[in-house]
Amino acid sequence: MTDTRTISQTLAQFVQGVDTARLPARVVELAKIRLLDSLSTALAARGLHVPGTVLAVVGRNSGPATVIGQRHTLPPIDAAFANATLVNGRSQDDFMQKSHPGALTVPAALAIAEQCARSGAEVLAGIVAGYEIVGRMYLGAPGMLPRFRASGVAGTVGAAAAASRMLRLDAARTADALGCAALFAHGFGEGFFSGTNEVKLNVGMASRNGVTAALLAQAGATASPTAFEGEAGYLRAFDGSLAHAADMTRDLGNRFLIEETVYKECPVCIFTQTPIVLARTLAPKFDAARVERVVVTSPELTHTNPGFINEGPYETHLQAVVSARFCTAAALLGRPVEDYDYYDHVGDPEVIALGKKIELQMRTSDLHRVDVDVYQGGGLLQASGIETETLFPTADKVIAKFGRITQHLSWLERDRIVETVLALDRLPEIGALTALLKGPAD
Repeated sequence: MTDTRTISQTLAQFVQGVDTARLPARVVELAKIRLLDSLSTALAARGLHVPGTVLAVVGRNSGPATVIGQRHTLPPIDAAFANATLVNGRSQDDFMQKSHPGALTVPAALAIAEQCARSGAEVLAGIVAGYEIVGRMYLGAPGMLPRFRASGVAGTVGAAAAASRMLRLDAARTADALGCAALFAHGFGEGFFSGTNEVKLNVGMASRNGVTAALLAQAGATASPTAFEGEAGYLRAFDGSLAHAADMTRDLGNRFLIEETVYKECPVCIFTQTPIVLARTLAPKFDAARVERVVVTSPELTHTNPGFINEGPYETHLQAVVSARFCTAAALLGRPVEDYDYYDHVGDPEVIALGKKIELQMRTSDLHRVDVDVYQGGGLLQASGIETETLFPTADKVIAKFGRITQHLSWLERDRIVETVLALDRLPEIGALTALLKGPAD
């Protein structure tokens, strides 16, 4: 029988039906680890400027949803906004299909789940649904890059999926939520060149808009059933055609994109992670006094990512963490590239000097490989690898990262948080976890 459902109807049916009891066990366990990683980066970002800016705007509101690391609680849309900027605040959150799915979907799921007193198992289902939709929004419209930012575009719809699952919307209302979110999708990357923080706020607004779309659908808002494939729909707006439309639903329910998510050891852009990894392997033999030039060759979508080609002098932290020149030079020189505070030293003279000798080249074949070639003293040091291949998370890696980046929070009950997250599918009500995420009493 021919399937006559539209894309939004097909995706909505999937979202509405996600259930941990029917998911592969490996997917449920991975959702727990993705949640823990998001919580770790959010807690570690407590006190940073961008989340503080958001809280200055929404902090006078009140509601049932926890702001991670704070005592104050907010309405769900405001909590999602604030928590998304916290998860993304250190540039150390996870990555999948050109988006930051944890920062977009975990805040949306937690905010609604807390308001509705959902179980831990339902939260995990919402996270799986959210990650899936974030990824499929990009797969259907890869031409959005580099004109648009995938996190803001795909992420808005993914956040709506997570929130819809938490609200227990039926398939029809979920389709309306996804369609509304598609219209609310937005974002571009100019701020990565200037190092300004609107690109960080974009992640927060995407999560907020996704939650808003789901709440509007619950209240009766409607969206076109052809919001994605229609003549004036999402795919034509962001990709320019329907060429990749089938990829939005192909293998839905069999291929789980959360399994294709990578994480970050270093608090830098995902596209500078692999150059750092490769440069660190060369650092023991690197001699700054003898270096003639360094060549970093990367795939087109990496090379054209806003900010990747940034050159010094750098004025802001963000300009440095997205710059292949800064990050590669720092790693070659043995700087503490895993330390967030290091990237506040944007004027490091040795890094700036070495960065001037780094050439960035774009690869036109073998589009997943990154090379770092160091020419020094008439010799050549070489390192090559597949982009992000070292960045797939294990439970042990994520737990260790959680302890490392939150060690300055003396009040945090780390062991209890880890134990609670790892047993989340057996938790009757999510409030038992969110209570552990609140900041210390004033």
